[in-house]
Amino acid sequence: MRFAYWSRELAGWALIGVGLWQFWNTYMLLTNRRIFEAGPSAFIAFVIFRGGLHLLKVAVAAQASRSLPESAQPQTRKASRMAVRSVAPTPAKSVLPGPKTRPASANGMAE
Repeated sequence: MRFAYWSRELAGWALIGVGLWQFWNTYMLLTNRRIFEAGPSAFIAFVIFRGGLHLLKVAVAAQASRSLPESAQPQTRKASRMAVRSVAPTPAKSVLPGPKTRPASANGMAE
């Protein structure tokens, strides 16, 4: 199992090397005034280089998590719930203007 960590790290360094080599090719294309060919080459170099960085980060995280003691593993616990506010529409009674204690017929409205 230990080989898996080292293989990720070696593959990451290899991809970084290939990405840097591709950036060098892009630079050479730009010095030879081949601008349209340099664009896709720079994009490819960027993707390969970022892939290598990601593999290195994964390898380091795997080694770090492997060295943690078992007691450091997070314990599962019941999630606490926050007080919930209603998101329902406002009732019509609280939106209508006027006094709320008198019936509609006392307000001068015909029945």
